[in-house]
Amino acid sequence: MVERERGRRGKAKSKNSSQHNQVRKAHRNGIKKPKTNKYPSLRGVDPKFVRNQRYAKHGTEKALKAARAEA
Repeated sequence: MVERERGRRGKAKSKNSSQHNQVRKAHRNGIKKPKTNKYPSLRGVDPKFVRNQRYAKHGTEKALKAARAEA
């Protein structure tokens, strides 16, 4: 019984979180959107799609060259 009571009154709980002042700090320099690249990485994209896209770009390039040569 003595053991149980000592356990209840043991150490105080540690602090979980404090959001005080965090919003103000974040807004002092402004919350900015993450910078986006002109061409996002194709990492993690379906390899079959990426391969086909590469061939399609190449074909478009050839067609444009031919059109410029005619004009």
